[in-house]
Amino acid sequence: MESTGTTPPPAATSPREQWRAQGYLVLRNVLKASHIARLRTIVEHVYAQWRTCPMTSEPGDYGYEPNAWIILHLNHPGRFREHPEYLRDLLDTIAEPVAIRTLEQIMGEVPLFSQAAMFINPPGHTRPGNWHRDCQYQTEGEEQERAAVRDEADPPREVHLNIPLLSTRHTWVVPGSHLRWDTPEERDIRLHHSTTKELPGAVRLELEPGDLAFFHVNSLHRGTYDKDMLRRTLNLTYSRASIVRPASGVEELNRTKGYVSTFQPWCLKPGYLDGVRPETREFFERFIRTYLDSWRPEYLSDALGAGRLAYFRDF
Repeated sequence: MESTGTTPPPAATSPREQWRAQGYLVLRNVLKASHIARLRTIVEHVYAQWRTCPMTSEPGDYGYEPNAWIILHLNHPGRFREHPEYLRDLLDTIAEPVAIRTLEQIMGEVPLFSQAAMFINPPGHTRPGNWHRDCQYQTEGEEQERAAVRDEADPPREVHLNIPLLSTRHTWVVPGSHLRWDTPEERDIRLHHSTTKELPGAVRLELEPGDLAFFHVNSLHRGTYDKDMLRRTLNLTYSRASIVRPASGVEELNRTKGYVSTFQPWCLKPGYLDGVRPETREFFERFIRTYLDSWRPEYLSDALGAGRLAYFRDF
């Protein structure tokens, strides 16, 4: 497939068949304009609050700075002390019924929440983004990486869902790459020229507010982040309920500066799920039951620093 710079027209197949062949799926005009407007209000509040936080209080140093391109853990209640109703609406969006039904088709089983983040435009410098497969950050050595691509191809271990709140052309995917290993050219670009060259056959996902764009975490993909183009895109990650990725202990949290995607002890805050839809409550209660045993206070050490300790303890 030639790189056209645009999303190709959908194949005349079922969503499941398109996903199986391409490794991505775009559903158009799912969310109403009023829903998108509400989300814009919510994320601008989060953005303004996040800008006041020092980097050392955010997991993984993903705080506000000139190269910042992502806000992690949108669902942290500390971001909503002044507007708890915003958190309710965000949680309902994460458990959006159309998204959950689509994920069930893709995964062949119940999806499990993993994390909620937002892509933004860097305040200081354009960031080209790098071509990657997510599994390259979660394996050690090429043999393990090849095994992950093979074993997690279908059904996928995890799926990203992008929900654009503004028009965006910043996500690229190589269709079908989730089913196979790299070509020599892809391998060279991914490892040595990941921000400077384009991958053959890549397509750009042209997304509008209200669209839902799902893509395989192990597909060859990249994001781009232009400082001069406002970007507000929810990036939600879901896993299969049969595959979990809990924090393993204090050593892992120290090494990652507190960033393990599923380490979210704030979900235990009394009233955290107040006011959400019944299906949203069920969805997040399943997440809580799955990871509760790994949200251990003893996993948090002084090595994380006072700011991050407060992030994980004071909600």
